[in-house]
Amino acid sequence: MNELIKIAPENLEVANAYLSTGSALTAAAAMGVTPDVVYEILAKSDVKDYINEVYLDQGYRNRFRLAELMDEIIASKLVEARESEMYSTKDLVDILALAHKMSEDHRKATTAVNIKQQNVQINSPFGEGNYGKLMEKLLGPDGD
Repeated sequence: MNELIKIAPENLEVANAYLSTGSALTAAAAMGVTPDVVYEILAKSDVKDYINEVYLDQGYRNRFRLAELMDEIIASKLVEARESEMYSTKDLVDILALAHKMSEDHRKATTAVNIKQQNVQINSPFGEGNYGKLMEKLLGPDGD
């Protein structure tokens, strides 16, 4: 289950305007603000998370339509192959490979959104804190 996204009402309004228009410039014009205001709000992490969730949710709901369409395409290719008696399995394999790629892409996108990454940069060769200070005093700033 996804974590609840907390977003300020004014940011939610901008995000929804962006989602409905598909363009930051159009959203800015519709809301009567400068594009810079919209870009600034769209750059916030909570707004990005919200927009990603909406897109993933739409993709999740549409995946059933895509699956039905892929089933229809596969069925029509099989009928065509049986009727013409001249076919290669390459067409069918290509369609199945595309269906598999689409499901993997959706899985990866869902996983990527749910993983939060934290990067830590250590500038001191000995680390921070008392230990780092002690080692720097004992060995010098370069560790020599």
